[in-house]
Amino acid sequence: MKALERIQGSDLMQGVIALVTTGRYGKKLLISDINAAIIVTLMLIPQSLAYALVAGLPPEAGLYASILPLIAYAFFGTSAALAVGPVAIVSLLTANTLMPMAEVGTDEYMQLALLLAAMVGAMYFIMGVFRLGFITQLLSYPVMKGFITASSLLIIIGQIKPLTGIYMSRGNLIERFHTLDISTFHSVSSIMGVGAMLLLFWTRSKQGIAITNRLFGSFATLSRRLFPMLLILVAAVLTALLSLDTKGVATVGLLPKGLPSLQLPGFDLGLISQLMLPAFIITLIGMTESIAVGQTLGAVKRQRINPNRELLGLGAANFAAGFSGGFPVTGGMARSVVNADAGAETPIAGALTAVFLSFGILFLTPWLSYIPIPVLAATIIVAVSQLLEFPSMATLLRMNRIDGGISWITAILVLVWEVEAGLLVGVILSVLSLLANHRQPYMAELGLIPNTERFKNIKHAQTETLPNTLLLRVDESLTFLNAGVIEQAFLQRVSENDELKNLVIVASGIHTLDASGASMLKRFCQEMDAANIKLYLTDVKVPLARKLKAYDVFKRRPEAMEYPTIELYKKLQSSN
Repeated sequence: MKALERIQGSDLMQGVIALVTTGRYGKKLLISDINAAIIVTLMLIPQSLAYALVAGLPPEAGLYASILPLIAYAFFGTSAALAVGPVAIVSLLTANTLMPMAEVGTDEYMQLALLLAAMVGAMYFIMGVFRLGFITQLLSYPVMKGFITASSLLIIIGQIKPLTGIYMSRGNLIERFHTLDISTFHSVSSIMGVGAMLLLFWTRSKQGIAITNRLFGSFATLSRRLFPMLLILVAAVLTALLSLDTKGVATVGLLPKGLPSLQLPGFDLGLISQLMLPAFIITLIGMTESIAVGQTLGAVKRQRINPNRELLGLGAANFAAGFSGGFPVTGGMARSVVNADAGAETPIAGALTAVFLSFGILFLTPWLSYIPIPVLAATIIVAVSQLLEFPSMATLLRMNRIDGGISWITAILVLVWEVEAGLLVGVILSVLSLLANHRQPYMAELGLIPNTERFKNIKHAQTETLPNTLLLRVDESLTFLNAGVIEQAFLQRVSENDELKNLVIVASGIHTLDASGASMLKRFCQEMDAANIKLYLTDVKVPLARKLKAYDVFKRRPEAMEYPTIELYKKLQSSN
């Protein structure tokens, strides 16, 4: 079971290939992967159909986006559990991107979806090759919380039309409700859709969980996860038997027979320039979710993933989607959890899922055509409702006004303006908040706790201090953002003490400095020399010491940065 771990440090393309060719992929691993693949396939079919509709594409596009992308990821990816395919948020972003550019249902719209997927794949590859995964740090926790919550709410509201027949246009919250037309309400669709939704919510309730636990025992969790597929099958049978499609109930309709044909997306520089920013946002969202899910599930089984190779795997998956009739894909949390729980041990489980799904497309197409759209809408609402985090956003606002404010502003802008614009504003606010925090570093005057070798803020403990000596601790690196502010703070402290002879800057909280920080320290050293005040830096970390030496900050007095704080304190104490 440790076979995958042993090869994950190897070069590109050697993960799964090495596992098979070296004979380490045995019967036990194969059986585990087959079991997981069967279960994920049953879950993936309705999800793929539903998320294609969210993206504004025909249902078969969801199936196509779940075949070759899974196989491509298996060759490149390193996560045993990550299940790649269409997901709700990326589907919404795809629709928001393409709808202003082409009419839904047209060949032009589908071609744009292919081009978008290929561009997302290219961006994943670039980030993987150049190890740019750190860019995901731009999406802070508050921004992601607000973005995902608001996007999920938009997806849920967008399912009102397929669920009940009530018309509303796509767009932001204001545009949707402005075009609301209750006259299009369809009673049969509503009964079927709302009934399915209530059943799905019931299976997740305490009572539903208790009953399924009694009925299915150790298989209860699996039964609840496969219940949506069972419900869709029952609904499809009822639709066929009662001819509900002739009574106004929308169905998936007859799907094209056979597997997707390979095709090149049309590459137009004008369209590429328009899709560049949306593709980058989809890439950013996708890799943030995928790597987080892969690392979380990998830790459970003690299987290590390589984030940069994951980006290559996701890039290959999106390229495959772009060349096989799909749309942008990424690793989904729900499917990945099911994949892990079902026993997936290697990325081959994903490839087997694609094989089983291909058989489903080849032999089950006539039956899939009877799947009612209202029931698919119900499955989307129930699945996406788990992503609503309004209570935790309220808690975040109480805990930290700035982070909570950023989260709520992001969510509100996503709802009433545009999804991408709300996300970008949230990122900008997070960066500005970070810069503001760096610009105003925490600075404390220290004293020695009696009978110890520990120093604390004189405002927070009873401490001893030395006459004519000031100890200041700066808890921030010295950069162009804060160099001037810190210098002014130093000068202010010096001006308040006319008898000052020794200024000790405790550098335990200073991790590094840039040219601006070094220039400030040089200038400040000269000012202290002119005032006949000795300047020291204590508890200097090795990386900081190297930077100080490289910038020749203490070239004339190298001993000024070689003392631990306690040694310098005792030395100054003995000289008084």
